[in-house]
Amino acid sequence: MADEKKDTEPSNYAGTVKVNIRGRDYYVHISAPMPMMSLEDLQKGLERNRAIIKTSQEKMRDTFVMEAFEYAAPWLLNYDSPTQDAIQAHININMLVPLINLKGGNANFEKPETFPVKQRVELMRNVAEKSVFMDRMLHQNTMSTAITMTFMLVVVLGLVLL
Repeated sequence: MADEKKDTEPSNYAGTVKVNIRGRDYYVHISAPMPMMSLEDLQKGLERNRAIIKTSQEKMRDTFVMEAFEYAAPWLLNYDSPTQDAIQAHININMLVPLINLKGGNANFEKPETFPVKQRVELMRNVAEKSVFMDRMLHQNTMSTAITMTFMLVVVLGLVLL
């Protein structure tokens, strides 16, 4: 029997790709860009796929806010669409950058684009969750600090004036 690869490797980015993210399998169909595509079209495609990654990150963040703080019903939570979009966009970026350079353009990978697709999407989910907690902690800490400082000021003024 052949050994199955646990991670999707860039050499496998043709046809249907299976990526397991947090215990769920996502199947994405990948096809290479048309050979006659112009350099401008390839660059537009790269920009569009990078925009899809950013939009997916925002959707994951919004979904986590709904899940963790608004206690939304499970059927209202949609991690699947942004995850699927992020997988598709990541793989497209991995194909577009070399093609742009091959046609004489100038395209570079950004740091997260160098990760394997599974690691990149899991990182996106983790960043979305941590950023929500950081935002919530920042707002709570500011209010707590203000209340504590006010209380301490009242106590100090009360002791001084007595």
